Amino acid sequence: MSPKKCGPKEILKLRDYQKDLTQEILDRLEEGKRNVFLSLPQGTGKTIIALSAMCELINKHDIESVLVLLPRRVLVDQWVDRAQELFYGLGLMKNPTLSKMSIERIRGWLKHSGATGIAMTCHSFRNYVRKGYFCQEDFDLVIVDEAADLVVARDFIEGFRMLAYLAGLEKWEKPKILILPYHVSEKKIRRMIRKFGRHCYLIRRYIRVSQFLCTVNDPVIIKDPYINTFVTALEERYRKIRKNVNRILSKHGIEGYRENLETLLNPRTLERLKKIYRIDDETLQQIQTMIAKYILIQHVKKWFLYSNREELSRSILAAQKDVEEWLKYEDRKLLALENIVRSYLKQDYKIYIFSQYITTAQLIADFLQKKLQLKPRDIVLITGIDEDQYIKLDSFKRAGRILVTTPVFDKGTDIPQADAIIVYTHPLRIERLLQVIGRIRGGEIVLLAYEGYEEEIINQVADRLRQAFAKVEGEKDGLNRHF
Repeated sequence: MSPKKCGPKEILKLRDYQKDLTQEILDRLEEGKRNVFLSLPQGTGKTIIALSAMCELINKHDIESVLVLLPRRVLVDQWVDRAQELFYGLGLMKNPTLSKMSIERIRGWLKHSGATGIAMTCHSFRNYVRKGYFCQEDFDLVIVDEAADLVVARDFIEGFRMLAYLAGLEKWEKPKILILPYHVSEKKIRRMIRKFGRHCYLIRRYIRVSQFLCTVNDPVIIKDPYINTFVTALEERYRKIRKNVNRILSKHGIEGYRENLETLLNPRTLERLKKIYRIDDETLQQIQTMIAKYILIQHVKKWFLYSNREELSRSILAAQKDVEEWLKYEDRKLLALENIVRSYLKQDYKIYIFSQYITTAQLIADFLQKKLQLKPRDIVLITGIDEDQYIKLDSFKRAGRILVTTPVFDKGTDIPQADAIIVYTHPLRIERLLQVIGRIRGGEIVLLAYEGYEEEIINQVADRLRQAFAKVEGEKDGLNRHF
């Protein structure tokens, strides 16, 4: 019997369920299922299972070349490094750049080096395919990790559509393993599967790992009466603009865009409107201008609440009589955060603070370092702007006490050393929030909200989180589905 070309190293001992799921993927592919969707909770080793299946296929000589697709460059580096740390015999090229390496050289490396394949971003995949440098004949297997966003929001004419960067992949006839978290709803998974057509199989299991379960604390509500005054003024302008846009749409008999008017800023959408509804350029320009204004209003709301209070005096809210008074006292949400962090530090907790916005994360880090008199090594700020973000993450794991980050780590990165996560500004989608929370692999969850404006939303978010954890705790094995 010939020696295996690749496989798990001695440091990696596959769990029984990982072995079973590896075999299940292999069985389904052998049956002729071209698209196997693997949906498991965070922390259960989804990527390890896919790599294990890939190694078995290589060792059986069923495949030679693999394409791995990931949403961001930093995840490509992390994915390949982790794969080569745990598995032997995996020669994967990291996101080759055409500006630095010719396509001939890349193809030569794949063909003659005995390499396993290429790991690249979805953006790079689109560029390579568009230019005709790669096609499905160049690969025997495709692995799409973090595949939760394969389909994107509803478009009235197209329905749910493939992510632009991966458009066309659904037509490839080569076997594919598509990995996504368990908290992605089965309804959304069905939309993905519908795009891939026949020969699909869903493996969706809840694997209960007790140390990964989280405790959702009651939200911390911050009282600030001025906030609702400012937000109300912005919301009135927002509703007025939206009403005017809808009036124009009704006049021309346009339906289907009212729930997501931002899609009307898409050039492709505008071209369809011109063609189908025969709208003149002047009216289209009017629609775009109004939508841009109400998007600006939403940004102003986030900006003064979470980033730079002083900018309020130069915004469309400058006429509000309470602005000057509001700016006299410190941000009450930051003060509440300080008290929570101080309490956790007394318990010797390692703390992960999440902000949806870069400027807010910077504001939080500066504020806490000053107020708590922290040493530089005690607090680590990672926003995705610096190239050394994984070096910074390692420094937090070794000696840091507080980690402040943005969505740069919402996918694919574990922060198991944190004991609690404080969500200062939450993502708009519950799926994103579950990805963020899943980074710490268990612990306490604290949500902050202003009384009134954010309170109702954040209470709903807390309830949804509790329901999500209760749901997965209550499920036993999950399900398998042919499509």
